Amino acid sequence: MQRLACAVAAWGLATAVQAQVMAPAAAGWSVSVQSDHHLDPLPLRHLGDDTAWQHLSIRPGRQMGYLFDELRLSRTDAAQRTWSLLARQRVVAVASEGALDLARQAGSSSDPHGDRHWRVDLDYLGFSGVGVEAGQHVDLGGGWQADFAVQGLSLQRLTERHLHGEAAYRASDQTYRADLQSREADNRMTFPFQQPMAGRGTALLLQGGVRWQSQGGTGDWQVDLRWRDAGWLRWSGLPQQDAALSTDLQAVDADGFVVYRPLVEGRNRQPTYRRTLAPITDAAIAWRSPSLGQFHAGFTWLPGWGALPKVGWQRPIGGDAVLSLGWRVHERRAELGLRVGSWTWRLASDGRAASRSTGFGLLWTP
Repeated sequence: MQRLACAVAAWGLATAVQAQVMAPAAAGWSVSVQSDHHLDPLPLRHLGDDTAWQHLSIRPGRQMGYLFDELRLSRTDAAQRTWSLLARQRVVAVASEGALDLARQAGSSSDPHGDRHWRVDLDYLGFSGVGVEAGQHVDLGGGWQADFAVQGLSLQRLTERHLHGEAAYRASDQTYRADLQSREADNRMTFPFQQPMAGRGTALLLQGGVRWQSQGGTGDWQVDLRWRDAGWLRWSGLPQQDAALSTDLQAVDADGFVVYRPLVEGRNRQPTYRRTLAPITDAAIAWRSPSLGQFHAGFTWLPGWGALPKVGWQRPIGGDAVLSLGWRVHERRAELGLRVGSWTWRLASDGRAASRSTGFGLLWTP
């Protein structure tokens, strides 16, 4: 049960998704740094703490968290072909309200007040690596544009965890019960009689998008649809573990902690790990007024979670400077962006240290 508490308390690493502007990139070199972190139930500063359960502020319903970090160096030529070197990590987790409440209960030294029942659901996937990307932007005419890219990564870290089932407490006889199914894959997992595994995994990921833009009248309309990270992960000999926990507990120790006597059945194995990734999708509609600037609204569709709505506004503020403001509805996060010439900055926060985003970009020509 302690392992369950640690797994659920650490679930929140995941990815924030930013809609990428699909416009013809200027020929030259560019460098960008992006960092997007969000946790529904926990301030980011407590992520990984042994006492993280004490700081949980659980929302009703499902909980989610994400993390995207990326460092990218790119070169774009006159034909709108782009080659990039990049290092990145992505982690996404979705957990039920019951899973987090059970983690909080397991970390405390007291029994619940009255009978309790928890529905436990946790899905977690994270990977990091370095690699290359090749992309192409195409002007299709008639207000249509498209781009696509292929990304290949050498994975240095990969972890996946799924935990599903039910747990309950009966106050009349202080009985804890659990029926949980666990599946885990991790390149840092160790177990007896473990065989050698590949030192690195691989990822092949596809990105792309289309844009339609109308012109005329009092303003311009624009519709964007983009997707990213559609593809495959692979790691030869990756340690994997399937386990089932069934328990019925009544005893407590001298300090008041429940003494767990679970029956755990499982197996360790090392087949070649293969995982197909559904794409993260961004959709947006925008309207631009020469005097008011551009207003846009849309959402990011995160597989395993659903839609994350967002709205924003941007306009020139003098010279070659452009100011942008945004609001992430689920994250309750305000965003501020500024582009001045070849420099771009972005900063976002929810004001309670559970969601933040930063970005920096620079474009230069030889």
